[in-house]
Amino acid sequence: MKHYLLSAVALIGLLATAQAQPAPNNNAVAPAPFEWGPGLKVLIVAGGYAHDYGTWDNKFDTAVLQKAGITSIHYTEDPVVVARELPHADVLLLSANKHLREGPGFCEAITNFLSAGKGLVLLHSGTWYSWTWDVPTDLIVGGGARSHDGLSDFDETVIKDHPVTHGLPTTFKMTDELYHFVAAPGGSPIEILAEASKPGGQKWPSVWVVHYGSNRIVGIALGHDGPPRKAPEFSTLLVNAVKWAGGQ
Repeated sequence: MKHYLLSAVALIGLLATAQAQPAPNNNAVAPAPFEWGPGLKVLIVAGGYAHDYGTWDNKFDTAVLQKAGITSIHYTEDPVVVARELPHADVLLLSANKHLREGPGFCEAITNFLSAGKGLVLLHSGTWYSWTWDVPTDLIVGGGARSHDGLSDFDETVIKDHPVTHGLPTTFKMTDELYHFVAAPGGSPIEILAEASKPGGQKWPSVWVVHYGSNRIVGIALGHDGPPRKAPEFSTLLVNAVKWAGGQ
């Protein structure tokens, strides 16, 4: 029943988003190509419903990464732009809550990006079971979440020392949506680095590494807008994940 309720809420959100969007402009001019600077190149891809992507995934995450010395960063919600710019990026930071494959060349760009052994960080809604790429979700993400708790407090516990979790305390509090991530039988193996749980409750993978080819892939279930991002542990985790995925 819970799954169907969540699906209904998601459908309502999609319909509301669709109604709020203006009619497509077939004469619209594509955005100018991005200018990529030196150093690690990060393409942030977000957008969709139920999140303030412009504030948090674009402005906030960009500022956090820039403060850490990662300055060549671009943000887009347009799958056409993703297809055009992804070949230039070293790391794809993906948290979109919408289907992107409708954009021409998007799936091919993702497949080529992964085939080149580049880095991928799947943040929050990027770990949701909704992707329909040419490469199966279970191989890229190692599984997925189909349900979550509402915004609430829970405990994070680091269970493995890894560059992605470097500098984090062993345990810390988070206020976020607790994603019910489940590893996929037959999917790519995952290495769980941190778990989320409420007192006496089930432990859920919260941060993990996906072993897929030579790619460096990190899944982070945290990140629903402001509450989790205001925690310093989130910024540490974000910077670590992007740097490690980019080979640093």
